[in-house]
Amino acid sequence: MNQREKPVDAVTLPEALDLLSKEGWFAERSDVVRAELASIARLRVFETGAALYSVGDMANGVFGLVAGALDISIPRTDGNDFTFHAADPGFWVGDLALMSSAKRLVSVHAATKVAVIHLGAGELKELVERKPMLLHDFYALSYQNFATTFFLLANISIASSESRVALRLLMHLEHAPDPEGWVYLSQIKLGELVALSQPTLQRVMRRLHDLDCIEPGYGKIRITDRGKLLSICGDNATALRQLSSRSD
Repeated sequence: MNQREKPVDAVTLPEALDLLSKEGWFAERSDVVRAELASIARLRVFETGAALYSVGDMANGVFGLVAGALDISIPRTDGNDFTFHAADPGFWVGDLALMSSAKRLVSVHAATKVAVIHLGAGELKELVERKPMLLHDFYALSYQNFATTFFLLANISIASSESRVALRLLMHLEHAPDPEGWVYLSQIKLGELVALSQPTLQRVMRRLHDLDCIEPGYGKIRITDRGKLLSICGDNATALRQLSSRSD
């Protein structure tokens, strides 16, 4: 079963840690590091719309998404929030403010009901003080998240609407591989993420569907021909390869 489709309330702590050990930052850590972090890990469930934390909050720990979907947003100058990232299972967030002893720069909300692993601020700081080599692992997490942020900024600056949408869909499939090629984003959410109006997005989606690149579903989009989507991205596909390898 796809992690995003797993019933949130059915996940246990051992299952959650096992799921995270297969994808993303936690999976790339050594067995020793994973065991250290697991010793302070707690499984938490947030209802749809609940805030894990908000801009200006003091750091309350680091979170790893096990099941469901998270929205990462920043405040716009008009006071409204702009959701710039829809996070997939395997995503971790919260490290920067915690390790900097600073206030949160982004808000994180549950886009659906979610299960997360929570490494509490106090316990994690104590663990890092005892095991300072863990700082290397959190620098790696910060690097990954900065790389993703730069990719997202570059994505919304692409002039071609088709390339912008194609690249964003490919990024989500890269981050949360699905054997059938499904990307778990609604068209409304996708339009927000790529900064396109719904009429414009619908025209792009029809075009990509006519080219046999995608198959729209309810609350999700299936990539039917990754090669064609990559060709639509053109030179912009380089950014996806760089993100995948996290090269600087």
